[in-house]
Amino acid sequence: MVYDVYDRPYNRFDKAGIIQPMRLQRWLFLLIGFAIGFGILYSWTKQRAPEVVRATPLPVDPNVPTDLSAAGRSNSPEPPVDMARVRELTAKIKQNPRDFDSIVELANLNFDQKNYTDAISLYKNALQIRPDDLQVETDMGTAMFYQNRFDDAIAEFQQILQKDPKNAQALFNLGVTMLHGKNDPKRALEYWERMIDTNPDHPQAAFVKEQIQKLKEQQKQP
Repeated sequence: MVYDVYDRPYNRFDKAGIIQPMRLQRWLFLLIGFAIGFGILYSWTKQRAPEVVRATPLPVDPNVPTDLSAAGRSNSPEPPVDMARVRELTAKIKQNPRDFDSIVELANLNFDQKNYTDAISLYKNALQIRPDDLQVETDMGTAMFYQNRFDDAIAEFQQILQKDPKNAQALFNLGVTMLHGKNDPKRALEYWERMIDTNPDHPQAAFVKEQIQKLKEQQKQP
């Protein structure tokens, strides 16, 4: 089943039907903090690698300024989802369940709104139609990463490497997942150095070298 983004009932009321003032205040602080934090992360990723917005998880240390300083990041959240487009895509998929492009576009919309469960389900449907689409598989693995499903994400990225041993995005994402998901900096360095060795002219090579250097410096610290 295909779901519209955010088209679900959600009840924040307590048993009495009213949110108590203190609870409301806490919710407001949480929601504001979430919106600001996600806006910063999304903006940072988009500036870093605009062609792989979905496919790129976190850097080694997003708090340490690099060529893109903290001052250059935007705090504004992403624009609201285009519900008309969501409904259009949903109708097209209902009419033709093998409409690959519509399925992927709807999956991407869900991903960008952090609806990772729906995004993964749609990516799986797309891969049933085109099982060798490595970009879709990369996006699905990245969605799993953001769900803290690190072993599943690693399995997806490694499966990509079986098909394309030099795939730069899979190598980079494996490094990120090993570092942030499995707390294994040694394996992270192995994948990142392998990426540089096999893709020396990649557009993100300088950034990855910078991350490798930072990670090595962190390992030297007592």
